[in-house]
Amino acid sequence: MKIRRIVTYTLLASIAFLGMACSKEENLDKEIVGLGGEKWVKNEIDNYIYQTFTVPYNIDVLYRWTPSEVSFVNNLVPPQEDKIVPVMEMVKQGWIEPYIEIAGADFIKKFAPRQYLLVGSPEYNTSGTITLGTAEAGAKIVLYRVNWFDLKDRDLVQAMLKTIHHEFAHILHQTIMYPREFEAITPADYTSTWNQVSVTDARNKGFISSYAMSAPDEDFVEIAAIMLTQGYQPFENIISSISNADGVQKIRQKQQIVLNYFRQTWNINLYDLQAKTEAAINKLSPPPSAFERLGFGRSNSVLFTSVTTDETNWSAKFKESFQTASSSLGTLGNAGRYLEDVNVIYYQQGKMMLRLKYRNPANPTSVFNADFRFDYTEEPTTKRSTFTYVGTSTDLNSTAGGNANTIRTYVADLLNYFDGKTFHYGWSDGGAYPTDFAKMIREDDATNYIYGLLRNTY
Repeated sequence: MKIRRIVTYTLLASIAFLGMACSKEENLDKEIVGLGGEKWVKNEIDNYIYQTFTVPYNIDVLYRWTPSEVSFVNNLVPPQEDKIVPVMEMVKQGWIEPYIEIAGADFIKKFAPRQYLLVGSPEYNTSGTITLGTAEAGAKIVLYRVNWFDLKDRDLVQAMLKTIHHEFAHILHQTIMYPREFEAITPADYTSTWNQVSVTDARNKGFISSYAMSAPDEDFVEIAAIMLTQGYQPFENIISSISNADGVQKIRQKQQIVLNYFRQTWNINLYDLQAKTEAAINKLSPPPSAFERLGFGRSNSVLFTSVTTDETNWSAKFKESFQTASSSLGTLGNAGRYLEDVNVIYYQQGKMMLRLKYRNPANPTSVFNADFRFDYTEEPTTKRSTFTYVGTSTDLNSTAGGNANTIRTYVADLLNYFDGKTFHYGWSDGGAYPTDFAKMIREDDATNYIYGLLRNTY
């Protein structure tokens, strides 16, 4: 009620004022103040945008907060000024320059959106999804999450560049449409409830991501964007991780159409462009080393390896140590016990548990744990760790400590493999990242390493 009265009184006062004003003769030729729009002085950011994007490519970058340019429905946050240049440098190096190297500067001048609009926050939707970017009729790309930007956060850098490549691919197919045979590959599986489908299930159905299931256009650009921001080997790792052969075949069919489209329509070899974007991302935000991902308090605290799944990837010398220990264990009581798994567990700062899992043929359904404790020191500069054997342990499991006491002398080869040895770390698949598999490589012999899966359970 108070608000209504205030509004009413204000209106009456205004009418009275107007009545008095109309009784006088006014000079209507005076300059009207305050209707000239927002006034601001160009700064270093504006000069950077003008010289780097507007002059060479006719691209404008909007970063000053203009509510009419964004959604009226969702709450959004303006971008921080100190993020503008770093984000746009990422755009230049990770999108513009690779395309120029492959397709030429005229290609970008002709097809690039005329505007980039930068928003500080994501756009949260009522469906539970998050909008990371939009492209408006090929004229403007809206890029969200600017305030989160940090070159050290490689996942975020890749995600933001994926948004840009995704939206630019939309611009390309809206200019010249891709072949209609693309959407005939999985016509019945497009769904508005894509956000309720896991990535694993989506890939088993023949989609490179869950969002690709939302519509054929999104499916098409997701393949291009993920290829261009993940890189060749990581993309192949995605494909090799799919368990459903039919899903793999469908994704490969779609990928071939995308490759053909870029080559035949735009004279762009997408693999060549992929190599350029991968190199650019690696320069902008170098991939983390395995040392930075494996250890206590890091993304993964366990390296797990198993004779049943990983033996073919072991180095010959680690395989020899494992088999010697397993064969020796088999002589314990002549029971034929054998080693199955090895867990390298970083469970406290400076403490590593080597958990050996073994089986007894007399009890084939049971797996037995034996825990051996090592202390370790790290050299952060050289990214190396040195291990020292302490003894059997009950730190993680009381029974496992007792088992370790029983089998200790029989598995000496594996204990000696770590005791007093220094290791450096590497990724599997020729150094490609991201991957879930890593190597711990003996410093005294680069051909001697343990290979396994990174995880946080043991």
